[in-house]
Amino acid sequence: MTTSIFKLSSLRSFLPVLVGMCMGIALNMMIAPFFDEMCDPSKAANPQNVIELHQRNNNVRIKKETVDNPKKSESSFKIDPTVQQAFNMPGNGNPKKFVRPRFASTELGIKEKLFVAVLTSPNTINSFGLAVNKTLSHYVTKTIFFTATKTGMPPPGMPIVGFMQQHATFLPIHVLKYIRDHYANSFDYYMFITDRTYVRAEKIFELVSHISVSQDIYLGPAEIDDNGQKHCSIEGGLIISQSVIEKTFTQLDWCMMNNHVSSASITLGRCIHHTTAMQCTDHGGDKPYKYYHVVDFDFDDDIPILRNDARFNTSLSVYPMSDDISHYKVHRYFCQLELNLTKQEIVKAKENMVYLSQFGPGGRDSLTWPLGVSEAIQPKSRFDILRWSYFTDKDIYFDDDFTNVKKLIGADKADVAEITQTAFDKLNKENGHKYRSYSLINGYRKFEPARGLEYTVDLEVQTNNRGEKEIKRVHLLRPLNKVELVPMPYVTENTKVNLIVPVFYEDQNDFAIFMDSFSKAVLDNSDNTMLYILLVYKPADVTSGHDTFAVVKTTILLCNKQTEQEARIRWSAMETNSTFISEFEIIDRVVRDFPSTALLAIGAVGMELEQDYLNRVRMNTIHGWQVFFPISYWQYKQNLAYEQEPYPNSVEFGQKYGHFDVNSYEHSSFYVSDYLAERKFLSPKEVKQSQLLDMFLKNPRIHVFRATDPALRNRWKNITCPTHLHGDRYFKCLQRRSEGLASRAQLARLIFEQQEKEAGVSGTAASQLPIN
Repeated sequence: MTTSIFKLSSLRSFLPVLVGMCMGIALNMMIAPFFDEMCDPSKAANPQNVIELHQRNNNVRIKKETVDNPKKSESSFKIDPTVQQAFNMPGNGNPKKFVRPRFASTELGIKEKLFVAVLTSPNTINSFGLAVNKTLSHYVTKTIFFTATKTGMPPPGMPIVGFMQQHATFLPIHVLKYIRDHYANSFDYYMFITDRTYVRAEKIFELVSHISVSQDIYLGPAEIDDNGQKHCSIEGGLIISQSVIEKTFTQLDWCMMNNHVSSASITLGRCIHHTTAMQCTDHGGDKPYKYYHVVDFDFDDDIPILRNDARFNTSLSVYPMSDDISHYKVHRYFCQLELNLTKQEIVKAKENMVYLSQFGPGGRDSLTWPLGVSEAIQPKSRFDILRWSYFTDKDIYFDDDFTNVKKLIGADKADVAEITQTAFDKLNKENGHKYRSYSLINGYRKFEPARGLEYTVDLEVQTNNRGEKEIKRVHLLRPLNKVELVPMPYVTENTKVNLIVPVFYEDQNDFAIFMDSFSKAVLDNSDNTMLYILLVYKPADVTSGHDTFAVVKTTILLCNKQTEQEARIRWSAMETNSTFISEFEIIDRVVRDFPSTALLAIGAVGMELEQDYLNRVRMNTIHGWQVFFPISYWQYKQNLAYEQEPYPNSVEFGQKYGHFDVNSYEHSSFYVSDYLAERKFLSPKEVKQSQLLDMFLKNPRIHVFRATDPALRNRWKNITCPTHLHGDRYFKCLQRRSEGLASRAQLARLIFEQQEKEAGVSGTAASQLPIN
């Protein structure tokens, strides 16, 4: 009792404090917005601004009192208390809501690295301009071509900006205006070149990446005007930093009025000098800009001399090019030069690794093979052991979990032929080319995700002189290339998914189970997914006076009434006169009911739907860029996978209960516009013989993404394989049907039990025979 009284008295003592704090916070939130502008430091610094602000409100009367002070004159302001105050801020409407940028780089002000402006002309855009685009654009961040007059038909894929009837010497200033309007604060550096300039773009990008962005840069080959000022030559390639180009934006009118009559480089140089007082230099920080000026350049005649010139080999730009063919030849020369230098660096790196290994733990024995490649995985348990596949020149054994031996065909055969030829060439080179032929005896290969594809081959080689035969064992490795991040368009998880489920007559028994799965995954979670049921009527399903899909329609009606979301479930029907209907016939019927921007996900009645799968559909299907074909998990036949009844109602995930079917393409997702863009190129024969996946694979613009998805599970069904399937589709269908029954261990056990049963029956029958 004493404790309760103490707690109550303590609460009463703190209650006024709590009420006062709440009132203070509420009052502060109500009044604070009216004083935001008066608290602006830029305006508070000038008292006259405050006076003008309040004088705009007639309800406020302000008195100004000046206090004389020998050191400082101050002004104080009083509001007349006899007048009712109304703090109305100028302007109407609510203040704008602050919207944060989509990307952190935008908010932080992170810029792209290099913008390249190429000055060209309508006469050279299809020759010199095309050569520059092919040799430069994929190395730098942004490339745009500019012409002083309107162009005709430019090459496809080249961004070109033309200015109407302008003199060529004005072109750099117009380019500055264009950059100011579109890319004023987007790049760290801006480069100006002509279409007769060959630029080693990869080296240029490396150069600007090593220069501090805080420096004012006006970099390039210098040329001197009549006044003795140095200006960078556009023909040799000039680079301007963001800080310099911002200053030129303020004086573009002056630059236009003071252009040089014959040189675009001097026009741009005078503009930069007028605004920044800078002159051209050939150093950016401690990095030099190396260039090479050629006269009457002919590649075939001049390159034997130039290849021994260190200035030419280290130059970043070569100008002017005499023709576009010379441009391509110079590019090939420098690519070969870079390749040779890279090989030399690799050799030096290997030598250093071998030398330094003796000073490290383990000494020389610690080196991996090959040098610089991740070492082989050391298994920690028997489940981590990677399988070796045995192969000959005709067959491959134990290539996967479902086959013992199969013919070596296709990519596997080409891979084995390349590996054995490489092994023989290496042996021949190391042994003075004394071997004339070889044959493969044994071969083994293993794939390691962090290392690559490793081989061990036994070759029988025959010598040139006496025809003697030797057996040589060679180890080879096809290492994985460096992982590369591929930029993808931005997608969100808010996209509406239209789930398309075709329903045939034989699917009606499982339809109620599917609808229950859809309700749990979508309707109960308010997922942004719409279900579209397509009822497919075949000639054999049509009976007089009876609707074969009455049960399905009733189920849809009951589901809509229970959820009160009729717009989430729709159904339609189609009739076909053939017993076999292709994917394209179904999708052609479906896309009529959807706009081109709709995202379609093709499903099946036997699928168990989960929300994670729908989210992956949204993230992996990109409009105009990528389609998604998930590798789904398929259940084994229940009476083979389970030893006793009752069987579970849902699809259990595990090695004993099902498998990922790599030959299954029932499930897919794509945008309607991407489908229609490719569908128009299919012939009637291809519509009947090919698959939806084949159509998208033919288009290099569309990426096809395949990945296993454990959230997409399918109930077992008896797969029918029509004999008229084109190509190897029939044999793959048979393979899929056999692999979908059960695992190898379960099938082996079933065969063993059947043989035991038959042997027992035979033994019983034999014991009943009379003995003579």
